[in-house]
Amino acid sequence: MNFTKLKIFNGRIITPYRIIPNGSILITGDTITEIKEGDFEVQDAVEIDAGGKYIAPGFIDIHVHGGAGYDFMDGSEAAFLGIAEAHAKYGTTAMLPTLLTCGKRNLLQILKLYERANEKNKFGSQFLGMHLEGPYFSINQKGAQDPRYIRNPDPKEYKEILSKSNSIARWSAAPELKGAIEFGRYLKSKGILIALGHTDAIYEEVLEAFENGYSLATHLYSGMSGVKRVNAVRYAGVIESCFIIDEMDVEIIADGIHLPPPLLKLIYKIKGPENSIDN
Repeated sequence: MNFTKLKIFNGRIITPYRIIPNGSILITGDTITEIKEGDFEVQDAVEIDAGGKYIAPGFIDIHVHGGAGYDFMDGSEAAFLGIAEAHAKYGTTAMLPTLLTCGKRNLLQILKLYERANEKNKFGSQFLGMHLEGPYFSINQKGAQDPRYIRNPDPKEYKEILSKSNSIARWSAAPELKGAIEFGRYLKSKGILIALGHTDAIYEEVLEAFENGYSLATHLYSGMSGVKRVNAVRYAGVIESCFIIDEMDVEIIADGIHLPPPLLKLIYKIKGPENSIDN
């Protein structure tokens, strides 16, 4: 759709401070230039009647595996494009396609596929780069990850992957594994978001990881350690560490199933909206 001015009216506009009832918004080019309660006249503008529905910024999903019956692991352009178009219909304007733990050959093939699909993605959610969920995870916290491919970070492997693709925007790993701190430092030097996930770490390991680039927790409470007791000594796990480290951002699956309302309230109370991300 090519136009210079777009006016959306008769909607409930969500702002950081309040909801504007019966509001109108004017977009000139790619910039919001005016927001008002009620309608207003604009010459030469394409107009959309929101019909009383909410008008909100587009959602950005930084951890998404699929949609519309597809999975990014399917290994097809149709899957990438179908997922992007399905999510765009429901307000997600940008995303990080996410891959599960797999073998290196399969991973490299899908990264190449992402690049081709990204060039053809004209009508779906914008691709912001790939999120690799694994394979450097704790076997004890594997969750839905395939245990056949779980392994420790190998500098030769991940440097080869990064030399062959510049499409990786985020990588999740368990920081307590051998080589995981060096892995975090290397990703940070490349400008890649490094997250801790599927991990059995204790506080001291999480703190060291945070100091070396791990700044996000992948799906807090899911696939990670809590308080553990070893020989009558209690150790804070990843969950408690994320609460203690104020600057650590946390991703949550806020569906009321993975996390019940009391835990969602606890996360919101401790981390606040500034450091919480709905997955």
